Amino acid sequence: MTMAARLYSWLQATLGRSRMEREMDAELRLHMADHAEYLIETGISPDEARRRAQLEFGGIEQIKDACRDARGAALIESLFRDVRFGLRMLRRSPGFTLLAVMTVALGIGSTTAVFSIVNAALLRALPYPDPQKLVFLYEPNPAIPGVPLEAWAPFNEDFYELKKESRSLSGLALFRPGGVNLSSANVRVGASRVTGEFFSVLGIAPQLGRAIGPDDDQPGHKYVTVISHKLWQSQFGGDRNAPGRELLLDRERYRVIGIMPPGFAFPHGTENLETIGKTTDLWIPWAMTPEQKAARDNNSGNAIGRLREGVPSQQAQAELGAIAARLDPLRPPWMRGSSKAVVRPLDITVIGASRGVLFIFMGAVLLVLLIACTNVASLVLVRANARTFEVGVRTAFGAPRLRLVRQLVTESFILAGAGALIGVSTAVVSIRLLIRFHPVNIPRLEEASIDWRVLLFAICAVLATVLAAGLFPALSISRRDLNEMLKSSGGRSVKGRSGGVRRGLTIAEVALTFVLLAGAGLLIRSYLKLWSVDKGFTPASTVTMHIQLDERYGQPEQQQVFFRDLLAKTANMPGVEAAGMINNQPLSGGESLSLLQVEGHAYNRKISFESRSITPRYFAAMGVSLVDGRNFTDADLAGRPPVAIVSRGFAQKYFPGESALGKRIHSEDLSSPWWTIVGVVNDIRYMGLEKQPPMQFYAPLWQISVRSVYLALRTSLAPEQMAAVVRAAMGKIDPAITVADVRTMNEVLSQATAERRFQTFLLTAFAGAALFLSLLGLYTLIACSVEQRTAELGIRIALGAQRRSVLRMVLIQGSKLALAGVTAGIVCALGLTRLMSSLLFEVKPTDGPTFCGVAILFCVVALAACYVPARRATRVDPAVALRYE
Repeated sequence: MTMAARLYSWLQATLGRSRMEREMDAELRLHMADHAEYLIETGISPDEARRRAQLEFGGIEQIKDACRDARGAALIESLFRDVRFGLRMLRRSPGFTLLAVMTVALGIGSTTAVFSIVNAALLRALPYPDPQKLVFLYEPNPAIPGVPLEAWAPFNEDFYELKKESRSLSGLALFRPGGVNLSSANVRVGASRVTGEFFSVLGIAPQLGRAIGPDDDQPGHKYVTVISHKLWQSQFGGDRNAPGRELLLDRERYRVIGIMPPGFAFPHGTENLETIGKTTDLWIPWAMTPEQKAARDNNSGNAIGRLREGVPSQQAQAELGAIAARLDPLRPPWMRGSSKAVVRPLDITVIGASRGVLFIFMGAVLLVLLIACTNVASLVLVRANARTFEVGVRTAFGAPRLRLVRQLVTESFILAGAGALIGVSTAVVSIRLLIRFHPVNIPRLEEASIDWRVLLFAICAVLATVLAAGLFPALSISRRDLNEMLKSSGGRSVKGRSGGVRRGLTIAEVALTFVLLAGAGLLIRSYLKLWSVDKGFTPASTVTMHIQLDERYGQPEQQQVFFRDLLAKTANMPGVEAAGMINNQPLSGGESLSLLQVEGHAYNRKISFESRSITPRYFAAMGVSLVDGRNFTDADLAGRPPVAIVSRGFAQKYFPGESALGKRIHSEDLSSPWWTIVGVVNDIRYMGLEKQPPMQFYAPLWQISVRSVYLALRTSLAPEQMAAVVRAAMGKIDPAITVADVRTMNEVLSQATAERRFQTFLLTAFAGAALFLSLLGLYTLIACSVEQRTAELGIRIALGAQRRSVLRMVLIQGSKLALAGVTAGIVCALGLTRLMSSLLFEVKPTDGPTFCGVAILFCVVALAACYVPARRATRVDPAVALRYE
């Protein structure tokens, strides 16, 4: 019989079992009747003929069993019997069943939820055609350190030269994230200005209409836009005739030419530094003028390209680097030296920073699953020990060892399957909660879901659980001596082979739990240290909001009139103590680095300074302390002598032991005027709480041209009330301009620490689950030991042993296990916590106080877990104990 025929026969026997049984029974009886008739024809009486036919054929049931074996149906029937028997046995022990199922559910549910995040971020391809060919292009200047690579986009003219001369790229485009005022809804929406090849480079076509092309990317032709699917639904109600209609953006009419498919929002999230926590809903042609295209001092865009077929990124980097080196002498003197080109794949840019974190959390949750398996294995061993007599009887009646192992493994499979169903269901809910409350800088978390990879992982987790928690205990009990099992009734001491195995499993649980607790303790200490750092400002009572002027405000005079008028209106509002403006507020993601020369010191291009422009009273609105000198005043206008305020770190670096007031600085352009230092303020952490603030200087906002500012208000009013008041004031000045990103500084701080808080919460949750499981295992072992030693304890008490000494004896037993596990855990943690050094802030991976605190915490909780069964041991009645079997 061929393999296909065997498979077909097996399927028939399995799926059509009832029909097959009827046909087989009828056929066998027909053959017996035919043979009996043949015997009758030979002269034998009917009764004797039927008797002889039955004897010659043998038992019908035996023949049926042989037929079932030939078709492979016997194995399936046997497995069904195992499942039915396993369900009956588990139903007889509801406490054990519930505990084991929930333990498995906890392990598989948490592991599946975290794996779904890893799957979304690392395993799924980016949602673009051939995403491995998409690359970002940067031109960093090695002579200016401390600047993020993402800030070094090619200068405009370099971009067009690279685009024209490159043979490694099939396309190259620029995009610049930002926002526009959507006048119809009086809101600000995310928008990106893009060059003509942007959509062709990404390889994404609109769902309706057409994309922006090279013809649109020309001066005078820019008043068209492509919108996102979400904006199409909100503004046009999903009308398929939306292409051709108009939107009023920044008081200008733009014609909608295309609708993008659902989910497309590039750039968004971690795809760009400026879009973390934001999304893009509009794409507008950049339409640079010839002067802008020829600029070699402007790199306000981001370059994205697509590699040609068969061209690796290293080859493209070498080619573009050679072109950049040839263009280097054409740049301004202060920017020469950026002859290096960096080609970075898009997936590395989007995911790279989070890859290590995700692997650490995947390892942590696998430890939870391993602890859960260990715990279930310990529970199964306890239950198997109580079934020793049953197993012995079955063995004595001829049950082979493999049959016993299969029965016990089947029961474990039922537990694991039920736990997996609950765990995966819990994981679905957990994923939704993580998506809702996750920090914005975890890439692609919103795409996490239960797909085929996650289901396959869950199945593998179930099989691993069955092997770890079912097969090992089954093999252990099946190896026992038959005579010993028949003499046992489940009341033997824990001092046997299975008792040693359970103690080993408990010690392993404690060790693994200690590793997780140590990791969680290190993250908690890091988070507390991060929250307590000197931020340089007082966040309480400060509300901030972003204001962006449109292209109508192209002249500095227009900008200053608007901002001064708005500041005058808001500063006099009831409940406002102070009001000020800054071009980039702390922790907003905006960066502005400058090269300065300090009078009396040599010019050093390798030292960069953080620069900001502010209005008078800004420091008062932010709660920033003035260390020396004065703040800016309304007299510090354009045309007046340039003045500056520097940070404490700046003053200490260049003017140690003397006052910085009256000293002068100027920019890298040696023809620029000198700024006179009139004040010194505290260092402020602008780019992140974990980064030491560089040297900072401030210029008056009234002396520069700026269209985007953050308004800071120190007020007792709620943010919503303050935003409404500011919007009303702006409506009197210009109804087309609106406010966005309204937050308190406490909310800004919370967002700045969201990723670390999320990491700390997750690992602490895993550690808490592991602690619960390991303490449960320790409690189970001690309780089982007390129960099995009931007779011994009764004899001890009957012979005069003090109940206090019995309590101490049991507690010492549990303490030895806990101390052994903690010792092993410390050894493991000393090595494993080094892997998470990148997640720590001002805390060493082998931090002594954390390790000591975790050890003490675990020992105290472990003693509490041991106390309940120990207390029960002291209440044993000697008369009852002596009769205990």
